[in-house]
Amino acid sequence: MAVDSTRQLKQDHVTVRRIRDIAQKCSDKLYAGQDIPLEDIKIVAVVMEEFIDAFHHGKEEKAYFPETADKDEYFSEEIRKFLIEHEFGRRVANMMKRNLLEWQTGIDAREPVARFLKTYAIFITDHTDKEDKFFDMLEEMKSLTAEEDRELLRHFETCGKDIGGSARIEELLRLIEYLEERNWMR
Repeated sequence: MAVDSTRQLKQDHVTVRRIRDIAQKCSDKLYAGQDIPLEDIKIVAVVMEEFIDAFHHGKEEKAYFPETADKDEYFSEEIRKFLIEHEFGRRVANMMKRNLLEWQTGIDAREPVARFLKTYAIFITDHTDKEDKFFDMLEEMKSLTAEEDRELLRHFETCGKDIGGSARIEELLRLIEYLEERNWMR
């Protein structure tokens, strides 16, 4: 039987990869000299910050990783690496946002925005692939008890409330759909 909390994190990765695809396409179009509304790029930054970092990484950092780190020495080492990667992703996203703000003031920051979007997309691909393998291993080993899983799911609800609850999560998902439907995404 699959562990519900683990499955939930893996399902989040499906959405995270959608955001990755948007960031990559945005980067590709910017490098090709095509115009993308700055408002759309700001939306990309919002979903990166709120859905990926605050919500998804929040669930991992505040609940899942602390619960699983003590199960095995190997787990704690892998989790340490994941936490370092989360910080790397935050820094890349912040550098992209800083350059986006400069671009909005009239400074041509097309190239650094494109570069940081591309870097973030590469980060997401590498990071989610490694985490999915880790999650698969935890599931195979049945590392979490039913009670631990229920407790994790309660913590996940709190993480959702921390970013504004289910209404905000739904809004973020609608923003992702909005971006996927933009002409520049085709």
